[in-house]
Amino acid sequence: MRYFFVIIFVITAFCSVSAFETMQLVQAPTAGILERGEASTLFKIYRNNGLLAGARVGLFQRFLFGVSYGGEQIVGNLDPVWNKRVEFNAKFRIMDEDARFPAVAIGINTQGHGAYDSSNNRYEIKSKGFYCVASQNFSFLGNLGLHGGINYSLETGDGDKDPNLFLGVDKSIGPVVSAALEYDTALNDNKEDNDDLRGDGKGFLNVGIQVKMTDNLSVHLTALDLLENGPATTV
Repeated sequence: MRYFFVIIFVITAFCSVSAFETMQLVQAPTAGILERGEASTLFKIYRNNGLLAGARVGLFQRFLFGVSYGGEQIVGNLDPVWNKRVEFNAKFRIMDEDARFPAVAIGINTQGHGAYDSSNNRYEIKSKGFYCVASQNFSFLGNLGLHGGINYSLETGDGDKDPNLFLGVDKSIGPVVSAALEYDTALNDNKEDNDDLRGDGKGFLNVGIQVKMTDNLSVHLTALDLLENGPATTV
């Protein structure tokens, strides 16, 4: 058995990493945002010599916008296989967190994970598409964050148009390391009604570790689909 292993380098500009909220666990978004004028860039390395590059910027108070583009076989002697289009993401926080209520954000993210399947107009792991997410943080031996949301992916070329649910948790481990665990129900990617769909109905369980190398650079190591829900993670 094998899993998607992903390494993500995140470089921030204009301010330090410590000033940023957690904007994403592994694949799942949180209600965290960039402040106005803050920006971050990311480089994501994944299997089949895949490389994804992206950038996000806080355009207005409580609103961020970003773009991403990549492909497979970027390194090596094979011809690169580029993704079909440039993808984008945007997020607006409609309510800030306080002691009684979580922060709530709405957004859209069209960037999925893995190879792009042109015949079904989807990535190996679908993008979140439209989503609404709530996040609440607690002080427990550092920071403990709980997150949950609902989403509707725009990748419906395979015929599965169901809404989807996701939840997750992140925990700081000292001032440098943090860990994240998330579960995506993959209700919009299962074989209940169509044997051509990729998921086996178990959902996607993903984990990640983030290490802050400097004030302006962090490295993420993630493992996707620990339940082997998708065909790309089975022998």
